[in-house]
Amino acid sequence: MEDFHYTITSEIHTDRETLWKHITQMKNVNAELMPFARMTYPADKSEIGNNEIPLHQTLFKSLVLLFGFIPADLHFLRLDKIDNGKAFYENSVTAMHRYWKHTRTITERDGKTFLQDELHFLPRIYPAGYCCYL
Repeated sequence: MEDFHYTITSEIHTDRETLWKHITQMKNVNAELMPFARMTYPADKSEIGNNEIPLHQTLFKSLVLLFGFIPADLHFLRLDKIDNGKAFYENSVTAMHRYWKHTRTITERDGKTFLQDELHFLPRIYPAGYCCYL
């Protein structure tokens, strides 16, 4: 069974350091997801981009809330690698997905900063993967 995947690249009008601080704060992850979804997280795991984050193990369990309040999924967040200030490599599982692999990379070219998200996932109920393309 083939997985679902997509890649999106955005030009962000800030520097790499500021962008890294932004994308590794769970409150900002939630700001990006809303109004469609929100993830719960423990207070001591509100920042996921530093070198002290344990790799290759579940960092925390997150309840994914549709529209911010309807329980929709249980996400077991796990990071495989962190290139501090440049990229993180998520390799999680969820109640709805056999795997959820998210690579988020920051690059700079010609004085501009770009954020690229590459997502690969395999839903446990295969047709459910098409909803992410709507």
